[in-house]
Amino acid sequence: MIATALYNNLKRIVLLIVLAIGAASAMAQRIALKTNTLYLATASPNIETEFRMGKHFTLDLSVAGNFSTINGNQLHFQQVSPELRYWFSRPMARHFVGVTTSGTNYNFRFKDHAYDGDALAAGFTYGFDWVISRRWNLETSIGAGMLKYRCFDYKEGEVKPLSPNKDKTIFAPIKLGLTISYILY
Repeated sequence: MIATALYNNLKRIVLLIVLAIGAASAMAQRIALKTNTLYLATASPNIETEFRMGKHFTLDLSVAGNFSTINGNQLHFQQVSPELRYWFSRPMARHFVGVTTSGTNYNFRFKDHAYDGDALAAGFTYGFDWVISRRWNLETSIGAGMLKYRCFDYKEGEVKPLSPNKDKTIFAPIKLGLTISYILY
């Protein structure tokens, strides 16, 4: 039930992202296609799109997921993360701060233990973007904020609880990135 509700919300978010990209691309002067290499290092495909919203503002939209099973351990998740950024110089160059959010649906199984749930996060980020060439950039980012998660926590072979039995809100790191960017135009 939680997974279905989160899936429906993620579909709405993705639709809004697509509409926002379409609307912004008509007036944006710069659009970048990106990938976070730290996610790739964990075999989690991801893609980001960043587009200019004004003289100092950009909107970064990322989608990531992982459907791996390694040595019997299941590491499945899907994540959508929009972020509004303020650039101190010009967009997609040098220092920025941002307001970020994310929604994640996960299903982890380690040995005989299962965690099936979702998480929402919101917080602030700081980053720096090195211009490597006219089209290529290298970006680092870090963020922290509030993370609310809930999950079904149970052992394999046991009956899955009827409702989430873990529900917590904590202050946590919510973003870490080493991202390669390609400026489309």
